[in-house]
Amino acid sequence: MSNGSKRVLTFAVALLLTRPAFSAEDAEQVTFAEDVAPIFMERCVDCHRPGEAAPMSLLGYKDARPWAKSIKKAVSSREMPPWFADPEHGEWANDTSLSDHEIATIVRWVDQGAPKGDLAKMPQAPTFTVGWQLGEPDYIIELPEVSVPAEGPDVFPTPMLPLDISERRWIRAVEVRPEDRSVNHHVVLFMTPGQATDQEGRFDVLSVWAAGTQPTVFPDGTGRWVSPGQILVGNQHYHPSGVAATDKTRVGLFFGEGEPESEISAIIAGVTDFSIPANASNHLLTATHTIERSANVVSYFPHMHMRGRDMAFVATYPDGRKETLLDVPAYDFDWQLFYYPEEPKYLPVGTEVEIIAHYDNSVDNPDNPDPNRDVGFGLQSTDEMMFGVFELIEVESAGAGGAE
Repeated sequence: MSNGSKRVLTFAVALLLTRPAFSAEDAEQVTFAEDVAPIFMERCVDCHRPGEAAPMSLLGYKDARPWAKSIKKAVSSREMPPWFADPEHGEWANDTSLSDHEIATIVRWVDQGAPKGDLAKMPQAPTFTVGWQLGEPDYIIELPEVSVPAEGPDVFPTPMLPLDISERRWIRAVEVRPEDRSVNHHVVLFMTPGQATDQEGRFDVLSVWAAGTQPTVFPDGTGRWVSPGQILVGNQHYHPSGVAATDKTRVGLFFGEGEPESEISAIIAGVTDFSIPANASNHLLTATHTIERSANVVSYFPHMHMRGRDMAFVATYPDGRKETLLDVPAYDFDWQLFYYPEEPKYLPVGTEVEIIAHYDNSVDNPDNPDPNRDVGFGLQSTDEMMFGVFELIEVESAGAGGAE
């Protein structure tokens, strides 16, 4: 064999040894009708359908096909569906993230040219309820009308909403209904004991609406009390869509009868006396709350504004053991999310819950409205907040009320 032939043979063997193994999965054709549409119907079309905030519908092949490359990029980066909890810490009842297999299926579909398949084999689209999802509310709040220009900066109203009720009632569910979801990005409702904030200047979160979120329904037999003179504070976010729009959001409150079996308490660990220096890229703020009575935690809600970078809830138990309850390593102000654990988390009396947050007030933060000024607490989204909210039900011992 000549030297030239030996070199060719050596190169061929090296190529065979170094190229990735070809799997049957790679060769299997993925179609929209049979493989991708079921994922979209289960995971995506709550938002990606006509009349919702998402920029395109994914209900049909003709709707989805022009967006194939953008869809691949969004799911590969896990930008969509929006979900920010680190899977290393906790399992979540409202986890919207796609599995590795679902992501791989969508990616292969796009890489294979986004074939249509047999549309007769597509799953039926979910049935969506028109109007109030939970039925007619017991009490309706109409937020002030908001005009959103076709272009320009986002709009962040913060209306004060007094409740006109004659007696103390408990809320078992809350539903927020924006009129124009093409521009309304999120609504956070804070409740306070008769004034804009509590004695320490803090807010108490009642409910959150954002694209894709379901109405707030508290566990059976539990709820939140409101009293005459109660003030709700809205924190709204509108994003211009290219077309001038007007939105008038309504909030429906659903009251329970008699006395609740257990009261949901919203615990807030946060600070209001702070200043984040101009151009600081990783500014740390912390707050701690000590559990005074044993409880089951049923939800977590991290809240910062446009400079928020990350937030974690860390428990230190009476025996000194530490546990990360929730870690949001890449906080995104555009997506205000509650995190509901699969099973309530039992915290014995004496547990300390520390909220650890970092802020990026530098030019490297693309959402930063002004990196050249110090930023403190304020109601506007261009100011900052630092609250870690967790809802809990007081219990006598581990195992009570569904905790492990």
